[in-house]
Amino acid sequence: MKRVDLVYETLREWERGGKRWVSTEELSHALGLDRANVSRDLNRLWREGKVQKQTGRPVRFALACGQKAATQLDRLAKQQPSLAAAVEQGKAAVLYPPKGLPMLIVGETGTGKSMFAELLHEFAVAVGRFPPAAPFVTFNCADYTNNPQLLLGQLFGIRKGAYTGANEQKGLIEKADGGILFLDEVHRLPAEGQEMLFTFIDRGVYRRLGETDVERTANVLLICATTEDPESNLLKTFRRRIPMHILLPPLEKRTLDERCRLVMQFFQEEAVRLGKEIDVSANAVRAFLFYPCPNNVGQLKADIQLVCAKAYADYVTGKKQAVRIHRTDLPFQVQSGFLLEKKHPYAASYSLPYRWYVFAPHREAADFEGGLAAESESVYGAIDRKYGELKERGIVGDELDLLLEMDIKHYFSQYMKGVDRRIRDRRDLEKMVAPDVLALTEAIVVYAEKKLGRRLARKVMYALAMHVQTAINRLRAGTIVSHPKLNEVRMSYKHEFAVALDCLHLMEEKMHIDFPIDEAGFLTMFFALHEEQAEEREERVAVVVVMHGGGVASAMADVVNQLLAAACVYAVDMPLNADPKRIYEQVKAVLQPVVSKKGALLLVDMGSLVSFSSFLEKELAVPVRVISAASTPHVLEAARKAMLGYALYDIYEEVKAAAPFYVRGPLWEEEVADQDMLAIVTACFTGKGSALALKHILETYLQLDERMWRIIPIQMADAEEARQTLLNVAKHFRVVCVVSHLCLDERIPHFPLEEVISLRAMKEIQALADVEEIYMHMARELSGHLRYLSPARAIHAIRTALAAIGRELGLEPNCRDMVGLVFHLCCLLDRLLSGERTSSDRGASRACGHEDGSLYRVVKEGVFPLEQQYGVCIDEDELCHIAHFFRSLQGKRDG
Repeated sequence: MKRVDLVYETLREWERGGKRWVSTEELSHALGLDRANVSRDLNRLWREGKVQKQTGRPVRFALACGQKAATQLDRLAKQQPSLAAAVEQGKAAVLYPPKGLPMLIVGETGTGKSMFAELLHEFAVAVGRFPPAAPFVTFNCADYTNNPQLLLGQLFGIRKGAYTGANEQKGLIEKADGGILFLDEVHRLPAEGQEMLFTFIDRGVYRRLGETDVERTANVLLICATTEDPESNLLKTFRRRIPMHILLPPLEKRTLDERCRLVMQFFQEEAVRLGKEIDVSANAVRAFLFYPCPNNVGQLKADIQLVCAKAYADYVTGKKQAVRIHRTDLPFQVQSGFLLEKKHPYAASYSLPYRWYVFAPHREAADFEGGLAAESESVYGAIDRKYGELKERGIVGDELDLLLEMDIKHYFSQYMKGVDRRIRDRRDLEKMVAPDVLALTEAIVVYAEKKLGRRLARKVMYALAMHVQTAINRLRAGTIVSHPKLNEVRMSYKHEFAVALDCLHLMEEKMHIDFPIDEAGFLTMFFALHEEQAEEREERVAVVVVMHGGGVASAMADVVNQLLAAACVYAVDMPLNADPKRIYEQVKAVLQPVVSKKGALLLVDMGSLVSFSSFLEKELAVPVRVISAASTPHVLEAARKAMLGYALYDIYEEVKAAAPFYVRGPLWEEEVADQDMLAIVTACFTGKGSALALKHILETYLQLDERMWRIIPIQMADAEEARQTLLNVAKHFRVVCVVSHLCLDERIPHFPLEEVISLRAMKEIQALADVEEIYMHMARELSGHLRYLSPARAIHAIRTALAAIGRELGLEPNCRDMVGLVFHLCCLLDRLLSGERTSSDRGASRACGHEDGSLYRVVKEGVFPLEQQYGVCIDEDELCHIAHFFRSLQGKRDG
């Protein structure tokens, strides 16, 4: 029995015995359960209407006694009076006979439209409008903008055979039958998408994509949501069919009492979640009352959670004796509430009674549960777990502090980037940047544009203003501003750096602050990089389908182009007996006139075609990625994202994750310069100190030959900079793996920080290291015997080819199996380059081709990269030798 059910059944037993009202303390003592858990369960039962709550101290609970307890929607209206009208409208729409009225919820980002729809669903169940198991289905219309045919399939379903490769699929309306379908961002639907819903709204009937003679019915209450003006973004005929329009006011329209209640509730929730008392100064509370929240209630809750997370990290590391939050602990955008407080018309008359507010971990939750705020990921569990693991291993001091804070600081960094991206216009910026800083930034932009002779993008000015404000705030607080690559920036962008120095003097004159020269490095990057980024956004990734079989690729491309109403996918059909070299030339010919700097994505059916990417990158001078085991849905998703302007890396990662049989290529997939050293890279957002701590852990627990290995710590300001640094490292070292917050290159094995800190990844990293040492020894031994090729280049090219063959056959040969064949092929290529003929056994080749033609074909396609790279032709006998090797592996596996 679940704990919440045990609590409920105990209440029932006690009531039958004559004990009606009980406190949390009494119940937790009787059941032997933690008081916080019992409190959480009782409040959950109260929200579900199964129990009643009696105010006072202590708070007491009893069964609902058959009367209809207030729903969360009722409590929301009581605690947030500005939402009372919206609640009454929603209730009326749900209860309107016979099936309810379709609704349109209008409100800014973060006002809680999605959660309000969920509360309406809960209300509908509570009043008997829907059965208890009624579905609540959410659909974001932004994912299918300008794709009416694809939208049709998602909403109404797909008949089997409606297009090539189509399977029968239920639509969202069918899944929502008997409940609610919530269409978020409905303003993103094109006119055709809105019209598709007319028949269903009017008559409750629909047809799946591809059906002509079947008419289906569904009982679904439609709730739509938008952040835009319905009059301007929705068809008049669509608005007429949705008579109930519900407006959710933004946070700035709420009263100070309402906002204060939200602030107190969110701090209380964090205290309960943390299990620790949280002390918050009155000045910190006032900052949260008056600072501008660009994303309303959701932003308010996220900001409070971030502050609590940092305070908790300071507590567990011993920096503070308690989870205590002062005004100075708040991020700058929250502290800006003090600058704006005097401008608020009711600030002077709104006083807080206490100097400090104490939020106890076991206090009963306030009436309003924060239902309109999106739940952010909690980092408390990760902090506790990491702290315990590090302490158990005896790690203390600076190393402990750095390792523990890395995830917290990364979380803050990503969050701040998201805030920057949400600045849409000057009004948003004015809420986050002081007036004098904004005026200074505008002066800097005017001066820089004049000196550089070009216009700076508007978003550059916005980002620069945020940066200048942050720099000023750090310097006033006594924090050092340091640019780790100042000399590189100065040499790479001399003109921009000179302009930045002039702007630095202007900043010192206006703000009366001494700025370090490092700040000029940051200003330089704003001036230097914007043109490259703007140019990249105007181009698209080219999508090409390459499939075996007559007409398969063309048919797949046609289906996708018809669904997207655009000729955005190109096709190359590959007969089963085709020469890979000829197909490669066809793919290159298709790409040459259409590919841009954003690169190309190849979607293929067999892994042996993956090798095309490296040669295309060299000849076309653009990035190329390949997805194997691709199907029509994968092509459709890749094309849709390419049309929306996604970068190649983002498309590749998302489509790759959706391809069920995709296998990542080896880390030595690309040709690189001769390298006589191996490396493991540690990368952190927080600076080299954290990366050095990781390096120390690896050096302690790995057994590496110091003559071959380097562990290289790098600092990264963002993911793109880290990827570029990794590429530079790879020019001089063979990178075996990366330890980092995120995957920097899908071809290189990646290990998350927590896997290394906990030592769980050490065995796998050691195995990788042992394999690479074997091949490094082989390269050094062969260097004195091979006359016409580089051993290091040859070994990595051969491993790439053999790995592609193994993936195609579903095999994973281990190092011991492969060493002999790699050695043999190195010598074979050297003999072929010398003009020497290899031994021939025509009988063996005929037997090989007759015995297993499909295996022979896979091997032939797999060695194509070697033939292409070295300009040789590997004869049939050698191909059969390789085929025999893989057949023996198949036998071991099957045996």
